[in-house]
Parts: sequence; C-alpha cells; structure tokens
Amino acid sequence: MGGMPDKRATGAAKPVAVPSSATTGSAAKPSGSPVVDGAGKPPIAKGTKPSTKSPVPKGTKPGTESPLVKDHKTGKRRARRPSRPGDAAYSLARRFVLAPITTGPRESSSSESSSSESSAATRESSIANRDSTAREVTTALFIEPAWDGHRVLATRDGTSVRLAAADFREWTNTFPSAARSLLRLSAKTLAIDGVVCMMDKTGAPSFDKLRKAVAVGTAVPAALLIAWDLLWVDDEDLRGLPLVERRRRLAALIAAAGDSGVILSQQLDGELAHVVASVAPLGIRGVVVREADAPYDTSWQAVSASGEPIDWRRSLSPPPPLSNADKVLYPRDGVCKRDIAAYYRDVASAIIPHLLDRPVVVQRWPDGIDEFDWYQHRMPPKAPDYLRAAWVDGVRRIVIENGDGLLWMANQAGLVYHGFASRLATIAEPDWAMIDLDPGERTRWPDIVDVALAIRKLLELLELPSVVKTSGQRGVHVLVPLAAGHDFAQAEAFGDGIGKLLARLLPDKVTLEFDKEKRGGKLLVDTRQFMAKTLVVPYSLRGVDGATVSTPIAWDELTPSLDPRSFTLRTLRDRLDARGDLAAPLFSGTGRLDRALAQLRAQG
Repeated sequence: MGGMPDKRATGAAKPVAVPSSATTGSAAKPSGSPVVDGAGKPPIAKGTKPSTKSPVPKGTKPGTESPLVKDHKTGKRRARRPSRPGDAAYSLARRFVLAPITTGPRESSSSESSSSESSAATRESSIANRDSTAREVTTALFIEPAWDGHRVLATRDGTSVRLAAADFREWTNTFPSAARSLLRLSAKTLAIDGVVCMMDKTGAPSFDKLRKAVAVGTAVPAALLIAWDLLWVDDEDLRGLPLVERRRRLAALIAAAGDSGVILSQQLDGELAHVVASVAPLGIRGVVVREADAPYDTSWQAVSASGEPIDWRRSLSPPPPLSNADKVLYPRDGVCKRDIAAYYRDVASAIIPHLLDRPVVVQRWPDGIDEFDWYQHRMPPKAPDYLRAAWVDGVRRIVIENGDGLLWMANQAGLVYHGFASRLATIAEPDWAMIDLDPGERTRWPDIVDVALAIRKLLELLELPSVVKTSGQRGVHVLVPLAAGHDFAQAEAFGDGIGKLLARLLPDKVTLEFDKEKRGGKLLVDTRQFMAKTLVVPYSLRGVDGATVSTPIAWDELTPSLDPRSFTLRTLRDRLDARGDLAAPLFSGTGRLDRALAQLRAQG
C-alpha cells in the first residue's frame, strides 16, 4: 500500500500497475465452489456479529421448529426447505450495504488540463471541509482509481462465497474465478467492497470488454476482483475503523495469501488535481476519493478524468427484448404486445418520474386480459440489472428507474404498475394522502363526479392542494401532495376524517363499509393508507377492455360529460403533448396535515 497522500505534495501520481497475476484469471481451483441462494435478513448494526442461523419463532427450541412452512404463492403448508451451503454467504451479504459513491461536478475535458486541475483542486477542498462542523478537518485524502468495472459486495462464510451488486443481484456464477479467489484468503468469514474488472490489451480495465463477455451468456473466468475495502473479517466488524486501518488489514490479508487472485486497489499519492490529470493517459476514467480517517459508511467522492461524469449504474445486461410481439393481450381491441411496448416507450418520460425510487408491484397477464393475472411483488430471479431491487419488509421489491426496465417488464406482459405511496429514501413517509373513490353497482359517473367535487371543496376549505386522476377503470383517485415529515398514520387519519364527513353529507351516495355485500351498491370512500398499500401510478395501463390508462386530469375537466374511457393507449401521448404531466405537483408536496386534522377532529 502506498504512503499517506500529502496535500502539499506536487508530484504526479504513481502509475497504476496491475500485478501480472491479474491478467491471467487462471489460478488453481481450491476445494469448495461458489454456491448461491437462501434468504437474508435486514442489515445489522455495526459491531454486531452476524448470525447465519434461520430465524426461530419465539419460544421454540432450536431444532424443534415445525418442518412445515407457509408457501407465499399458494397459501398452503409445505415442507421446509433444508438449508444449503450458499445460505450462509447469502445471509452474511444481506447484513451490509455498499457505501454510496457521489459523482463530483462535471470536470473539464482532459485536453484542458489547467481547468481540470483547478476543478479537481476545488473538489479536494470540498471533500476536506465538508464535515468541518462535525469533527476536526483532516487534510489526508485516500485516492484510488475509479476502476472501470462492476462494483460488487464479495462475501465468504466457510466454503461458500457470493458476489452481489449493490441491490444484491447475483453475479457469483457469472464470475466464478473472482468468486473462488475469496477461498484462497485465510479469513473464514469476510466481506469485501470491490470491483469486478476485465483488462484490455493495454492492461487497462475495460467495462465494454466485461459487458461483451457477459453478453455471451456463459461464465467469465477472466474477470478479476479488485478490492477497495474490507468490511468484515472473521468475527470482527471493521466498518467503524478509520479507512487507513481497514486498508492495512485488507493489504495484509491479500499479501498473506500470495497469488490469491484478489487484487488490492492501488492508492495513488499526490495532490488530487495532479492525480486526476495523471490517470487519464493510463486509460483510467477517474479517481475515487475518501478521507483517510473516515469510517466505511462515509460517502465516497468520484472525480472524472474526462469531460464525462462517472456512471456507477451501468448495466451488464443486454437491451430489453420484445418476444412474441404479435401476441394479442387485449383481444377485443386488437392490442398486442408490440403495442404495449410502443406505448410504454412513448410515455416513459412521463411515467418513470412517478416510479423512481418507489417500490412497484407489477400486474401481469401472460395470456391476455381474458386469462389469469398475477401480481409480481418480488424481483424476477433472472431480471436484468437495469431493473433495481430493494429490500422492503423482507421482500426484494422491484424498482423501475429507466426505460429499459419498463420495457423489460412490458415484455413480461406487465400491463399495470401499482406503486408505493412512499419512496425508498423516505419509506415511512407517504408522498400523498389518498382518497380512492371505488364505485358500487348502482354508482353512475355523475355520482362519482359529485363526490369528487365535494372532496375538492373540503380540501379548499382546509387550504390543501390536490391532484385528481382517473383510476383507468370506473373510479377516481384524489391525492393530497404532502410536505416531508408526515407518517402513514397521519395520512390515514386525515382520509378517515374526510370519509366520515362525506358519509354524513352524502349518505345516499357513499359508504365507508368495506364488506361489498353491506355497501348497498354505494360508492366506497377508501382511505386506508399504510406502507405496503399501493396505488396504480399515473399513465399506467389497466387490464380492461379499451386499454384504458390511469390519467391525471384538471379539476375543470371532471364533469358528467367526461368519458374516462377516452384516455387510452392510443390517445395518451397526444394528451401529454398538449397538457403535460398534470400529476407533477406530487413531486414537491406542500400540504401540511396538522391544522387540517385538528379541524376534522373538531367536526366529530
């Protein structure tokens, strides 16, 4: 490991050298082989030893738990799956979250070296001073190459190993040599933050070469694991230690193993500006900078050596396919899968902002809307890596954040997208309070309009903003965009207060009774709200005749003469061009419920 960087130094960075063993990827195979699968648990607190035992119900003696478990798909009891060798490594991996890497401001092109060095110097000052209010400012920065590969969490527990991306996507079997290299290290339990790379003919890392190798569809034995950090070793959690101490331990672990195949990421000495200018000719895309005394979970900074910002979310998966393109999914409308894909491609710029960072449940009709449908809660096991996965309440949820992810799900006959009311970054805080108008058998469209307009009047009296949209079927959704800091209990209490007022004002039209047989054909005002409660997102199709769309509308459009069935797969793009996204207020909620809740409580 290189010496500690000195901000006062003016020398150029040391050249990046990859050991000769790094280019072969062909060390002897040890006993044991990478095994995957199993179930994980939420991350544990630092300093806590992870347990890889399966959870046992309270009061049950280990070894006497029931041999039967409930199957989440069928609801029936089935035999408990015996634990497999890979479960331990999988469970261990579930206890860690890769530290975020923040990309710095866009750097000037490498040809404008003076400007680039000035920008990097500014970044160096920013990094050194960003925590000055929290602790004594350090001038020691730890600089490494921003390796042009795929970042992974590498874990080992005994003879089982695992490579996983930041969202726990499995890469062990794709990069078997990199995975097996962990078995050559002396620690029996470990977790490493690193990058899987392939080198080009010049010896520089090449993401394009890695992606092409993965696209072939077979294992990539030439891929290497370059280690950035050591999070856990044997029974010790290292994340709270200073970076220099973690790196010292990592270097010793790798050196003791000899030709293990795990490569230690090289520290680059010198001023940040000079280091950035020096790595570009070597084929390195930039550098990663951390404070030398910082714990693991402190944000990392990436500084580009070119005019392009460093992208850490690049995909190794092939583009989304379109299979069985002519398969008809809406038989009475002649709408086939090709049309579904074209629609979601056309409205991607409008629907994706409503999906970003939000867990989604995808409703799929593999054989068309006349056949069975099912709800995809969990990330499909062979999904591409441009679909993001996130653990929420023990479920590896789907998060769609780009057009490729949306089109891949559309190709899986994913027609309808039901989103959480909160985003992952603030999962306990809803973005809106929801009032769902669910019509009964004797409810007519003018009745729905009357009730919705009554809600609008109440919200105006309470001085709260609102967004209204069609459900895409017979109903209407009224949403109150909320300011940050509300919880689901407040949102539901608010909706409950509105519902009770409506039941008193319009007793012949609305009900709060959830038992359908007791509703008397009236419109249900559904105000239930909790974290896993979903709502069809704006611009999602519905699985009904007409290929209708859940469409945001202006309040002055909500009249008895409006036909919500006019908003379809064939008309929505033109409407978006003309009206824009009328649900945009949901992105920056301003509603505060405290005063409104007090007023509603006063009404009894």
